[in-house]
Amino acid sequence: MTRDRGEFLSFMIRTNGEIVPTMPDDEEFSAQQIRDYVAGTPEVVGETQDGFIVFQSAEAKERGLPVNEFASGMCSNFPEPTQVLLGRVLLAHPDHVATYWRPR
Repeated sequence: MTRDRGEFLSFMIRTNGEIVPTMPDDEEFSAQQIRDYVAGTPEVVGETQDGFIVFQSAEAKERGLPVNEFASGMCSNFPEPTQVLLGRVLLAHPDHVATYWRPR
């Protein structure tokens, strides 16, 4: 999958590898929209090399959600290189998220 920030799209990645292009209802995703995409409480887990903000459910591990192999393979610039992503993942275009969501 190639991501182009110029296309101005965000992407939900399901555990089966299906990629669903997404856009916020307004200028930015609401917390509820992100919650719906990741099926739980939104948690920022990192940022891709090309600047997309990566969200997963904060309860993913406790709920026993499966590893999202495809999303984990795409997101190699996390603080912990061995980190895996669980459940549905949202790769949010940086212009689609409020600044308080962005990693420091």
